[in-house]
Amino acid sequence: MFRYSLDELRSIAESYANSVESPALIMLLGDLGSGKTTFSKFFIEPLLIDKTQRVTSPTFNIIQIYDTIKGPIWHVDLYRIHDLKELYNLDLLEAMCNTICVVEWPQIMVPHIPPAVHDVLEVNLSSHNM
Repeated sequence: MFRYSLDELRSIAESYANSVESPALIMLLGDLGSGKTTFSKFFIEPLLIDKTQRVTSPTFNIIQIYDTIKGPIWHVDLYRIHDLKELYNLDLLEAMCNTICVVEWPQIMVPHIPPAVHDVLEVNLSSHNM
C-alpha cells in the first residue's frame, strides 16, 4: 500500500527532478512495496536523453546508470548489500560526489556518506511514519 497516490508520487518526484542539480543524493526509505522504485521511475524518466528508455528496478544488478539531461544518474538498490566491502566495491561513495544518485535501501551507507556530499534529500515512502 502506497503512502501516496500514484499521481501524488509522480508530482513529488517530478518536482524534485526539475530542481535537483548534480551532484546530489536522494535516499529513498520505505517498506517493501512502498513505492521506492516507482518514485525512481517518476524522477528519472522525465530527465532521460533517450525517451524510449525505461527505468527498471536495479534489485538484481544493484546499479543502473542512466544518461540524462542533468548528467548521469545512478539508480541503486542496496537491499542485498550487507557488508561494507561490497558497498565500497560499488564505487557508489565516489559517484555520490560527482553525479545524481537515487538510492533505495540506503541505511547501510548513511554513516559512510562522504563529507563532500552536501545536497542530500531523504524521501520517506513508508505507509506509516517512522
